[in-house]
Amino acid sequence: SSGINAEYGEREEKRRQTHNEVERRRRGKINGWIRKLAEMVPNCKDELGVKQQRGHPAATRDTNGQGVKSNCGVLQKTVNFIQELQIAHSQVVERLQEQNQVLVEMAKVRENLKRVEQENQLFRSQLQTHGIEPIEYSSMKQQNTI
Repeated sequence: SSGINAEYGEREEKRRQTHNEVERRRRGKINGWIRKLAEMVPNCKDELGVKQQRGHPAATRDTNGQGVKSNCGVLQKTVNFIQELQIAHSQVVERLQEQNQVLVEMAKVRENLKRVEQENQLFRSQLQTHGIEPIEYSSMKQQNTI
């Protein structure tokens, strides 16, 4: 019976060690991604300090020997930064839409100007056909009669 208990205890210890190693690797990956976020997000470098954990000096290092960040602080600043980017993106999209609207209006004005210039040319031709010499716009402008 004690042999079975010992074998069961060894199996449990091995299972626990395997679980601990898997968990340690998982935390290491998470900390690695959080470290990358801290490097990418503005004003997040100050979160790179070492967390104080009472009585566990080894626990203040991640699996790569790096100081553990304030993960919550890094994540909070990352979320804030993403929200700021989303707002800025919305503003840029809105401005682009406004600019496109202005470009459409400008195209309409150009088309209208072209039509008016053609009409003006037609009227000038009709005036000349009837013996009336039209006044040039540039000479009227110089005389300030407009």
